[in-house]
Amino acid sequence: MNKTRGTSLNKLMEEFSNMALAEFDAHTRFKALAVVGDPNKGLMLLDKLDEHWTQKC
Repeated sequence: MNKTRGTSLNKLMEEFSNMALAEFDAHTRFKALAVVGDPNKGLMLLDKLDEHWTQKC
């Protein structure tokens, strides 16, 4: 794959590491906010997102 894309193996590993760290950070932040958040407000936001993305498709 790295030969096809013209990317070094080190660069691919760096990209993978960045994605893994970003995912971990997002998950950690989500869990921390979920502890103190309002479930009803969260459900309202999810409904709003569903409505937004349903209209776009």
